Amino acid sequence: MAIDKDWHAIHPMPAKATLDERVRWHVAHAKACGCRAIPATVVRELERRGRRVPPRRGAATRGE
Repeated sequence: MAIDKDWHAIHPMPAKATLDERVRWHVAHAKACGCRAIPATVVRELERRGRRVPPRRGAATRGE
């Protein structure tokens, strides 16, 4: 999927982001842009927290 430059311009990753900030940013990014996959470290943290890993915007899901 192509990068959503407008979304990225409005939602920069905070400098020296904490794990909580990274998790929030990547979840929002997957829903809004999805130009790349969520990093494994963030996926593991979402799973550790019992949260669903959102599919990337525009990514095919199972059964489609």
